[in-house]
Amino acid sequence: MHRPALMIIALLTASLLPCGCGGDSLAREVTALLAQHCGEVETIGYVCMTEDGERLYREEFELRFPDDYRYRFYEDAAGEMRLRNITVQSGSNLYRVRAVPASSESAGSLEVETESNVPPLRCTGTYLALYHLVGNVDYFQSMIALLDAGSLVVSGSEDLNGVTTFRLESASGLQPRMVIWVDGATGLPLAKELALSDGRVVTFSYDDYEVNQGYTEEPFPPDALPFFDEGLPVSATARDGACQPVDMENAPALAGFTPLVPQLPGFDLSAVYLRDPMASDLTVSEENVSYPEGFRELYLVLCDGVRQVEIRESPYDPEFAYYTTGMAALSGAFLTSQEEFGDDAGNATYTAAIDCQEMRLTLQDIDVMVTGDLSRDEFEDLAIQLKQLSR
Repeated sequence: MHRPALMIIALLTASLLPCGCGGDSLAREVTALLAQHCGEVETIGYVCMTEDGERLYREEFELRFPDDYRYRFYEDAAGEMRLRNITVQSGSNLYRVRAVPASSESAGSLEVETESNVPPLRCTGTYLALYHLVGNVDYFQSMIALLDAGSLVVSGSEDLNGVTTFRLESASGLQPRMVIWVDGATGLPLAKELALSDGRVVTFSYDDYEVNQGYTEEPFPPDALPFFDEGLPVSATARDGACQPVDMENAPALAGFTPLVPQLPGFDLSAVYLRDPMASDLTVSEENVSYPEGFRELYLVLCDGVRQVEIRESPYDPEFAYYTTGMAALSGAFLTSQEEFGDDAGNATYTAAIDCQEMRLTLQDIDVMVTGDLSRDEFEDLAIQLKQLSR
């Protein structure tokens, strides 16, 4: 038996214990609703409108799980929505166009970036920078984890624009305060409200859901420049994530350590990647890191239909701390819960944020990070199996 240490974390606040969770029957109903839709969503499209005082933003998402998406970001400029960002990912390749605003020194420009050989989904900052993605198993299970942990409570059901919804609130005492209205039929969010300091309230509304309506195939990379202002100077950059597919039989010799390869019920090992971060130029922060000699990352990708799990393994060195992702880097992660599993699970740390989950553990000489479409209990079972494999 082990006793998990539960820590609820709210951005910009100290850790607080969750208050009591009222409405147990409603909470069970919401949990069952979320669990029911896990793995049902193959494709999804939706629009998110964000109001932050006088600022207004529009985001458009098209997703085909597990690793294809298209994203557009618009900003209100003098009453007109102006396109500022287009991002498209297909497997290990990513394409982005960003509009750089004009300043006193520049008339503005367009930055075009092509990234190849990027690490698997959820193991790169791009996925996280999109405020996470709604509709995959990761979304439903992260919400269940937050409810079970007590950091989210179900405060009732409401009619929102003619739709029956459940109202979820951050637990009493957690700051900043967050309210989420989820559709009573689909479990998908319809609105969010975030109360920040000094009376600042940010609202998010989700509209135009299209679930399992298909994903239109388009050329990659897309010809996105015509959608932006014509006449702006264009700068183009090509970046390489240095993440290459390898055969499992060659992985130990190439990685420099014997990988831990777990078996997940229903999942197949679909890909194995080896990454040399010293050969990558994805981010400036990575380029400035001094890596130990021969340091490599090994990625195991396991798939079960639209569900995907990513396992990153790298040599453990107590003198070297290195993150390519992590809950500390989640933009918009205003509410998370963190739990430490027991010794039989390698004292793994499991963290859930709204729309995203992550597990970390160190087993002898291997540092392991796991992300993906699993439940909290499946993460713990996986940690137990990894601990057994390390022996």
